[in-house]
Amino acid sequence: MIMAISFPSITAGLDGVRLQGSARRAAALLNSARARADREQMPVEIRVDLDRNRLSAVSADGQWERALDLAEGVRIVAVLPPSEEKPRRFVALPGVPGPRLQLQLDTPRGRSLRVSLDPLTGAPQVEESPK
Repeated sequence: MIMAISFPSITAGLDGVRLQGSARRAAALLNSARARADREQMPVEIRVDLDRNRLSAVSADGQWERALDLAEGVRIVAVLPPSEEKPRRFVALPGVPGPRLQLQLDTPRGRSLRVSLDPLTGAPQVEESPK
């Protein structure tokens, strides 16, 4: 009986942990792409593939590449600014803060986080999505 009562709470907690972890890893990948562009003085393309639920980055010379498949149950549901392009592509240029980019990550239970790049500093931020 205790398991029956506590199970929904446990699964909701696991969803939150997966969502937070995925958001932090997405922010780290964006930060890594920006840092790579600055360090190598070379553009880095950031790709957001909604169909494959994947975030990736690759340098212009193809020598550096990183990819992130999100945790089970976490989906990229929106990319801003909106576009019909698939997969979405952004470019991190050396010496500038970074592309205007915002991802919304959701879980099946309705929890949502937003990962964005600060327009002034280019630093990635993770915050609760407004309902």
